[in-house]
Amino acid sequence: MEMTNTVDISACIAMCAYFGEDPACYGNTITNSIGFGCIYSGFVVPASDCDTAETQTKFRNNVAHSVAGTGAVIFPDVTGSDHRKCHEGSHFSAYKVQEQSVAGMFVTQEMRMTNIVSIDT
Repeated sequence: MEMTNTVDISACIAMCAYFGEDPACYGNTITNSIGFGCIYSGFVVPASDCDTAETQTKFRNNVAHSVAGTGAVIFPDVTGSDHRKCHEGSHFSAYKVQEQSVAGMFVTQEMRMTNIVSIDT
């Protein structure tokens, strides 16, 4: 499930996208941050476990704007609870991004996005 260098790191903020299953990376959080003017993506971040949208603090209340690519790429977290079955992204906003607000094109049975705001994308 690791990214294995498949995501360009030309993001404003990339968290754990290149660390595979190294647990040292996966205790980080990004909250109340803004990524703007980025080339590839505002954020490249691991997903949360399903059914944790209201309580998760890993990636919460962030905004991407004026991005040449996507607002956020949210990928399965290798330390998550069975992300091949279900993973979730939540509490994120994007505006004036040239591509999609949120990208999630990874192998899973179910991918959820909760409390996502997309404006002018």
